[in-house]
Amino acid sequence: MNPIAQRRSYGRQVLGQLSRFVKERFLQGEEADIDAETLFRELTAERFPDDPITGEELGADPRTREEGWIIDPLDGSTNHSRGIPIFAVSLVYRSGGETVLGWISDPVRGEWIEAVAGHGITSGGLIPFRKSVERPPMIHLTPRWRKKRPRWRNFLPNNIKQRTLGSIALEMAWIAMGRMDAGAWYKTHEWDIAAGLLLISEAGGQICPVLNGGKGEYVATSPSHKHLLPLLRDCLEDHGSGLATHEPGKLYT
Repeated sequence: MNPIAQRRSYGRQVLGQLSRFVKERFLQGEEADIDAETLFRELTAERFPDDPITGEELGADPRTREEGWIIDPLDGSTNHSRGIPIFAVSLVYRSGGETVLGWISDPVRGEWIEAVAGHGITSGGLIPFRKSVERPPMIHLTPRWRKKRPRWRNFLPNNIKQRTLGSIALEMAWIAMGRMDAGAWYKTHEWDIAAGLLLISEAGGQICPVLNGGKGEYVATSPSHKHLLPLLRDCLEDHGSGLATHEPGKLYT
């Protein structure tokens, strides 16, 4: 088994372990983020002792820009702490300066989605949902983004529905699945978005970094709602920004 295949197998396995861990802590009303990342680091050190790791809770290793793991062990920790069952585990493996493997799980619902660079996405445990494009479009806009772009409603369809989940990773996963149609995020970190960028790209959606925007600012659309991208571009240009072309596997945080 080649090194990437080995890490794909391990990534699936450890994603399941972490998902069960944070769900159990959630049901017990206990914190999970630091302990979950500690668990990941310990398990990874046993299996791949030379692999660098960057995590939200325990620090970044600059080598992961080229090679290694990036993890957000609990994206949506505020929801988790308040008993709101909307949070995710997000994990990627990078090789040669590109994200080549990515996973996001929804521990409460038991859903997971995986992307392999150049080979699309796979998923498991998905709760069925209607995929009709006739429904009103739904977009994720974080509060930071709405504050920075206050005239956004002037540029998007009148019937568009706006939601914020409190978990960037889950928002991006739902766009890749086609459950949601578009999203915009402001001031993100690599552990917030690395997996979601690969998932959306491999699903056939569109992703663009924002020019003259905030740190790690992105917009994205699902495969069935690419027509929303020019509208988002017009909105950004009205606020003094624009869109760049996203290079698959790259990070702009």
